[in-house]
Amino acid sequence: MTMDTAAEPRRSRRRPARAAYAGVAVIVGLMASGCGAVAHMSAGDGHPAKGKPLFKTHCASCHTLAAADAVGVVGPNLDSTFGIVRAQGFDVSTIRDVVRGQIAYPETKIATGGTGMPADLVTGQDARDVADFVAECAKLPTQDAEDTGLVDPGPSSPDACK
Repeated sequence: MTMDTAAEPRRSRRRPARAAYAGVAVIVGLMASGCGAVAHMSAGDGHPAKGKPLFKTHCASCHTLAAADAVGVVGPNLDSTFGIVRAQGFDVSTIRDVVRGQIAYPETKIATGGTGMPADLVTGQDARDVADFVAECAKLPTQDAEDTGLVDPGPSSPDACK
């Protein structure tokens, strides 16, 4: 017998162990992927009219959002960002969930090493109200719509954005 045949039984014993470890890793990965997720917000979970003053107090210094008369430049321009997303066919519920997730799990440090969005700016019902306000009122500014060829979809709930 050569060395190859002697090594064969060792390899076959390792295969089941490796498969078991791989299986455990997949299960742990699947379980971990659901941890920390924010639950889906339904239309009645937030109140955009209550979210507007909260946005002005906690978010407007960094973000641009016309409905809040906010012209911050540190964070993303929410009109442009979500206006483009809306023009691509995403609905308000998707935007609401994305904003709520960003509030719950902000990027506190940016890639360049600078400070990102602070954690816990708003929590609980206040976070749901801000997310609903942004989702309902963020839109693509008219000049950007003309530049990109996209149509300005406007807010889905104009009264909430005044």
